Amino acid sequence: MSTVVTGAAGFIGSWLCALLRSQGENVREIDLPHCDIGDTAHLTRVLERAAPERIYHLAAQASVRRSWQHPAHTWRTNAGGTVSLLEAARVACPGTKVLVMSSAGVFDGAHVDAPLTENYQPAPLSPYAASKLAAESAARHYFAAHALRMVVVRPFNVIGPGQSQEYLIPSLSHRLAAAVRSDHSRITVGNLEARRDFLDVRDAVRGLWLLMRDGQPGEVYHLCTGVGTPIRTLVETMISLTGRPLAYRQDPALARGADAHSLIGDPVKTRWLTGWQATVPLATTLADVLAEVGGPGPLGTRADVLRLR
Repeated sequence: MSTVVTGAAGFIGSWLCALLRSQGENVREIDLPHCDIGDTAHLTRVLERAAPERIYHLAAQASVRRSWQHPAHTWRTNAGGTVSLLEAARVACPGTKVLVMSSAGVFDGAHVDAPLTENYQPAPLSPYAASKLAAESAARHYFAAHALRMVVVRPFNVIGPGQSQEYLIPSLSHRLAAAVRSDHSRITVGNLEARRDFLDVRDAVRGLWLLMRDGQPGEVYHLCTGVGTPIRTLVETMISLTGRPLAYRQDPALARGADAHSLIGDPVKTRWLTGWQATVPLATTLADVLAEVGGPGPLGTRADVLRLR
């Protein structure tokens, strides 16, 4: 199996490539600075040489915070980059199957507490979310107009070892580790009331692999647990994992004013099609992330993705 992964060096991409290689797939990684996803002509030549049977399109500007700061770059990378990839695939390998990575962020302005199905109307608020919904629209166009075999996947909050400190849980783990090392008794946190559907990266890439295999062209699928966890619970669980009696206080500077109160997905469609379900407990993921910064707990490795259930 010849496979191309864009954004292969990223958090999810690196775990995905490990999984694909464990399944015997011949993986071609596409990343900056060697290949700009927006350079359609170059990308077309790369795909012609690779002749992939499958393409996972993960390349993106994935930070919501940075999307507010640099909306034009976010739109160019996420929406423009997706159009560039789809056009290159149309020319170079029109029979390939393409998985386009979207995001649960397309609902970040929806104000809904119940689990969201794939049929719920997207309501993007941030530039990141809007650019991801535009990428979905591009995928639908190439399916309708050119019969490109594309599948759209919306992962909810993917977490785990290897994630940038820019994101909530790695940032919190660094603050906790620093507090333990310096013998401080308190850490600062942001919004404690928001609820999120947290998904371990090892479960996420297994789901991507199964949806690439079984997903129906033209369809959208959610990858999620169906369970909403308040950030307060997350913070208290991570503190308990340190084994130290740390206190916490809210710092308004760490909160995003445009945060959705609740983002929880419904995994039924994906589960019915593939048999996939999340298997890594949240506490295990949090312990692994803490271990990565020198805290307690067993550190999960990319070998864990071999457990394809």
